[in-house]
Amino acid sequence: MKITALCMSSTIQRTAVFERLCVDEVNRSVRYRLDASGKAVNAARVLNQLEKGCVTLVCPAGKENKAEFSAMAKKDGLKPVIIAVPGRVRECCTLLDRESGCTTELVMDEPDLAGEADKKAVLKAEKRLISAVQKALKTSDALLFAGTSPKIWAPDLKTRICKTACDKGRVLLVDFWGKELLNVLGVCTPAVIKINAKEFCGTFGLSASCSDAELTDAVCAKSRELQNCIVITRGKDGTIASFCGEAFSYPVGRVKAVNPIGCGDSFSSGFLYEYLKTSFLHGGKPDIAAALAKGTYCAARNAECEKVGTLYEV
Repeated sequence: MKITALCMSSTIQRTAVFERLCVDEVNRSVRYRLDASGKAVNAARVLNQLEKGCVTLVCPAGKENKAEFSAMAKKDGLKPVIIAVPGRVRECCTLLDRESGCTTELVMDEPDLAGEADKKAVLKAEKRLISAVQKALKTSDALLFAGTSPKIWAPDLKTRICKTACDKGRVLLVDFWGKELLNVLGVCTPAVIKINAKEFCGTFGLSASCSDAELTDAVCAKSRELQNCIVITRGKDGTIASFCGEAFSYPVGRVKAVNPIGCGDSFSSGFLYEYLKTSFLHGGKPDIAAALAKGTYCAARNAECEKVGTLYEV
């Protein structure tokens, strides 16, 4: 099994643990760590833990600190294909409050392009990115494409990449929503759409206060229309899904959560891994129940760790 994971928003994740986090005061952490992150990076790390060497990670990274990002990814056993772009890899800070159990996430966006030279460099990087994805897809069974695209890229880049994967007959799992997802659906149909309930409602015009039954009906109707699989994660409320209009659900067991960041990415990894595995075993028909169980397992193990996008502390 071979999977390409594409991350358009590479991230350096700073995680700090506090006994008690107080606003408007000096807070000193008891632990602190740095990790390569970004939705598809987190997913790739979990895939590599499920089956070493099964994933190829492709990600643009700001040239000013791409070496630091790449070194951290390699430390986790990944071999990232880095596409250098102007600027720096963005940073996120996760603050874990052990007393309250609360998690606070601070996201620093990528800097704007400095001028014409940077814009030309991005156009060249775009060509290298497309070439890298096409090369990886030659030996891959699937493309996992997660996260929003930074504003430096052409508006239709994500759509073009998704169409390429579908045209090549690869299983495409997407984890993004809104206009980006609707644009993709205008040219191709991902085999799997994995988003949360708020994102589904926001994309397809459903009320955010809809009942579970209304949400399930809407997911099944959209899946039947698209003839694909739609998976809606809902945190502690469990997951609902539909495969070509057939409804599925899976509960979330009791988890002693330490850090919930990256749980959705870990779910995507487990779900896609089992989706492909059972498809190979059953003549192309995936076992959705088994895939939901695997995704839920991976998300739960991630929640129990301080590190994001992992099945165990390293």
